[in-house]
Amino acid sequence: MIQHIVLLKWKPGTTDAQIDAAFDQAHDLVEKIEGVERITLGRNLGEADHGFTHAFIVRLSDDALSAYLGHPARKRYLAEVLSPIEQERIEIDVPEDAHHERSASSELRWDWAGTRGSASAEAAALRWEETHPEA
Repeated sequence: MIQHIVLLKWKPGTTDAQIDAAFDQAHDLVEKIEGVERITLGRNLGEADHGFTHAFIVRLSDDALSAYLGHPARKRYLAEVLSPIEQERIEIDVPEDAHHERSASSELRWDWAGTRGSASAEAAALRWEETHPEA
């Protein structure tokens, strides 16, 4: 699983109605692009003064990132929906290399036994091993 995380800063004067309409149109990305599992949209609840007020998180299957980034539906969404109202956008693509969850007990602890790396992390490790045979 890969998370395509987008932080958005809007142009001055952008209204909540415009932002809501833009987020409503993101539904097309889930419907039209193979490998898009889910899109999460939300407002920043923190008090940081960086100006990025919203996040757009796209959950993708391990092999879907390239297809998603180049898909015509995404390009149209960026050009026609986000670009007219966004001032700045930061995008990062984060594989789920590992994760931790709170155990059922009230005791917090690290539990690596049930942790499995993602396919993308395993592929990266294999590429590194192939290019660094002396290690």
